[in-house]
Amino acid sequence: MTLSRGPAAALAAALMGALLTGCGSQAEPTSAEPTSAEPTGNPAASPSSGDTRPATKQDRGSREDPPAEVPETLDFAATTVTGEPFEGASLAGKPTLLWFWAPWCPTCRGQIPQVEGLAAEFGDDVNVIGIGSLDSAEAIAGFAGDVDDLTHLEDEEGELWRRFGVTEQSSFVLLDADGSVAYEAGYGGSDELGSRVADLL
Repeated sequence: MTLSRGPAAALAAALMGALLTGCGSQAEPTSAEPTSAEPTGNPAASPSSGDTRPATKQDRGSREDPPAEVPETLDFAATTVTGEPFEGASLAGKPTLLWFWAPWCPTCRGQIPQVEGLAAEFGDDVNVIGIGSLDSAEAIAGFAGDVDDLTHLEDEEGELWRRFGVTEQSSFVLLDADGSVAYEAGYGGSDELGSRVADLL
């Protein structure tokens, strides 16, 4: 036996349909259906304070690596023969050949071609620095002007000479990339310099 729907049932059905469709022709969005004003759920498109994505290189921007630690041997400040400030820390990370000379020393002058040659051969990989002392600043600058393509430090008071334990001209101190002394040569003992420098590369 089939039961017919009464007027009350028909009215209830019509009201339910109106509630579901609203005033317009489109259904209202539910919480499961995002609108254009809501985030799509893609964290990359809508970063928030709760974003737990690992940082990418782009996120970090152009942040530079921290500078290498400066060894104690290179923790000094000096002045070039042209009066510019010089930081020993700028030498960190590469082997460094320090040449200690005096302007009036004939042996030092005779070594100019050798030192210029080392700077030309290894200059891209090794710091080659002259340190003049035992005379006036003017005399030191005059000698340095005769040596091409080399940075010279004016050490009129002998502070750097004492720092590296140098007691005579001409002397060489070769430091490795970590700032440790790898080789030393006193007066007239520079024959091995080229091979010693090459050994550090």
